[in-house]
Amino acid sequence: MADPARPFDQPESPPPALPGSDLRHLLGRRAWLPRLLAAALSGLLLSAAFTPLEWSWLAWIALIPLLLAPIPRRQRFLVGYVFGLAHFLTSLHWLNRVGFGAGYLLALACACFPAVWYWLTADLIEQLSDNPAQQNPLRPPFQTRLAGLPTSRFALASLAIPIFWVSIEWLRSWLFTGFPWNHLGTSQWQNLGLLQTTTFTGIYGISFLIATANLALLWIGCSRFRGRAPGNPRQFPWPVLLAMLLFLPPLWLARRPPALPPPDTTMRIAAIQGNLPQARVWSQEQLDTALAVYDRLTREEVARTQPDLVVWPETAIPAPAFQNHQYLEMLTRLVDDLRTPLLFGSIHRQMPVDDSDEYQEFNTVFLFGPDLSVEDYYYKIRLVPFGEFVPLGDVFPILYDLIGMGRDLTAGREFTLFRLNREVWAGVNICFEDVFPEVSRNFVRRGANLLMTLTNDSWFEDSAGSRQHMTHAVLRAVENRRPLLRSGNNSDTVLILPTGELRGLLYDDHTGERFIRAARTYDVPVWADLPTTFYTRHGDLFAWLCAAATLSWLLFRISLGLRRRHAARTMIVGESK
Repeated sequence: MADPARPFDQPESPPPALPGSDLRHLLGRRAWLPRLLAAALSGLLLSAAFTPLEWSWLAWIALIPLLLAPIPRRQRFLVGYVFGLAHFLTSLHWLNRVGFGAGYLLALACACFPAVWYWLTADLIEQLSDNPAQQNPLRPPFQTRLAGLPTSRFALASLAIPIFWVSIEWLRSWLFTGFPWNHLGTSQWQNLGLLQTTTFTGIYGISFLIATANLALLWIGCSRFRGRAPGNPRQFPWPVLLAMLLFLPPLWLARRPPALPPPDTTMRIAAIQGNLPQARVWSQEQLDTALAVYDRLTREEVARTQPDLVVWPETAIPAPAFQNHQYLEMLTRLVDDLRTPLLFGSIHRQMPVDDSDEYQEFNTVFLFGPDLSVEDYYYKIRLVPFGEFVPLGDVFPILYDLIGMGRDLTAGREFTLFRLNREVWAGVNICFEDVFPEVSRNFVRRGANLLMTLTNDSWFEDSAGSRQHMTHAVLRAVENRRPLLRSGNNSDTVLILPTGELRGLLYDDHTGERFIRAARTYDVPVWADLPTTFYTRHGDLFAWLCAAATLSWLLFRISLGLRRRHAARTMIVGESK
């Protein structure tokens, strides 16, 4: 019945507003902006830890703005995606030098992985909160902040969140052919003490420690802020204690650097860096220039230093060595005159053995002996997507023209070792392969006591790409405790010792420029029987354990959700009866 005290057509007054509800409503409508800004800030801070800035200390605090911001419920993936996008767009910007926005396209895909990590993190924090959203109607429209968790639960999150991070990094390393580039721990490639952790856990152990340190520093800052408020008792610093315990083994390894005995042999290797521009389709003029440059540099360096071996980078000469008469004639004349073995990279076309017109092309490393014979060769196993082969190219041929390099190479299958002398067995990564830890591991497990990388980063000109690439070679040397010689086409030719120390980085003595045309001979120390590391023997065991823990959490959450849904459905059916 209508109230006689007011007109019939006047609507009833709304119920009284709860205290502070207007403020909460406003926060709910505007909270997306600080979330996205915090996510972008974290992504930019993380990028600054890598080349070209290399402010590695920023990695230890880069996640704090993202974790300190309000954690959404419906925007979890979006906030995490903005974080990943800000990081990958800036750290992979150099990749755009090859054209067609390659860096942008790859960033759009890679940003999905941090988005998944943040979704897992936000879900965990919600579950650890004292008052779930559905039980407290007076809560703000965003979820409880990580900083608001009780100390004991914060400590649990400080262990689980780094586990999630490692799991997602490991997933990125193999899913869709894999892209393990610039993992969080890679930012510390110049911290030789901390790098020794990789002999047990690989790069994932350092990523775990950095994520843990971010959370411990966040707790310290927030506890100081809360401690200023009256009536807030001090809590035992469980997150800090957990971080200290986790850092004890790396600190022990850092204080006890590996004691390497005197090398069993020293091999003099001349690395030639031609610094030649690249093109998808090479011309005769480019071929003539490349042949002249490498012929001159090689002859001058051999005459000056008398090395045991000459090394050229990946595809130093644009033509196939054994399918181009001009290249083969120059190669034969050079080795015959110098009487020095030559290790070089080239595209190799394997002709068909039957009457078919089809043939296979391989990215290959050849060892050309002083007697003008091919002593051995290695076919590249891990090919670059859209650079050396086009995924789904048979289904969508237009991809070859849009973003392909005009070729579709075949992957090798054998981890071939090169016997350089009686004591030296070399495993040779071709370019992108040294980003994948398992390639170098397999070489060492088969007996390699020297690792090499022959690479052609001239596609990226004088950008940060080459140096970012080189940092991964440092990790491979330390993980397997083997020296690694890197031969670059345009820059970052260097010897890396088993401890991660760089020796003889090739640069101009007057200008300090790394992108130069030059050569250098290295006295490479080689140990005949250094013990294999735990990582060489067992691989990414630490990452697998983290992935198993993350999968267990996901299964638990799915099971819990199904039980809750079943209970709610049962309650509804019971009430309807």
